[in-house]
Amino acid sequence: MTPLQLLQQRHSVRAFTEDPLTMEHVKKLKSLLTMINTHQQGLKFQLITDDPDPLAGFSKSYGVFTNPRNYVAAVVDTAAPDVLERAGYYAEQFVIKAVELGIGTCFVGGTYNEQKVKAQLRAGEKILFLILLGYPLNKTKLLARMMAKMVHRKVMTFEQFFEPQSEAHTAISENPILQVGLEAVACAPSALNKRPVRLFIDSADENKEICAKVDDSNPKNLIDLGIAKYNYNFVTDTECMWGNGAPLSGGESYL
Repeated sequence: MTPLQLLQQRHSVRAFTEDPLTMEHVKKLKSLLTMINTHQQGLKFQLITDDPDPLAGFSKSYGVFTNPRNYVAAVVDTAAPDVLERAGYYAEQFVIKAVELGIGTCFVGGTYNEQKVKAQLRAGEKILFLILLGYPLNKTKLLARMMAKMVHRKVMTFEQFFEPQSEAHTAISENPILQVGLEAVACAPSALNKRPVRLFIDSADENKEICAKVDDSNPKNLIDLGIAKYNYNFVTDTECMWGNGAPLSGGESYL
């Protein structure tokens, strides 16, 4: 399976079996989180298993979750640089690893009870979102299937993720790596399925770097920017630079 095919295989899972995560899977997931938390300033991601409480009472406001008993709490130090973007980036890295292991995932924004999340928080830290984890339930309830259709990602061509869209094909002909990168960005999950990330060529730069941007009047878009950057780097074997509008290559190793 190619990296792009792996990204395309990822989808939001809202119905899980009652089976607990295996010890082997828990060990692998914790190992990845330890690596992320160790190497990335301000990220304090925490895996919590067998705890359905945070989603209790919130199913009607977002979707029907069946057996949501495991999750990662995306805890961050709010004073750390580029922390929203980096949280999105490494959360997506974690999610893709879970997909490789056959584990279903779902990003959950504000539709959970933060007071019931069993994560350890220090002064200056907050929970940005949860990532639900579990083994997908093959037969979901009718209402769950209906909800999945309602929040299904918008049908958008990869060209629509480039600005200006009218110049996408010209840019691709000059930068062959751009097409697979755009296809990867098109696979990226986003808050409320808004798909805010756009790629562009920095014409002011002599190297004509491929860059990514969002409208940061909504700070949460920076989380989506990080998710999209990971997807782009994953399929193109590049390393991004941090910052809204920054190049998608030439940055530091992402672990």
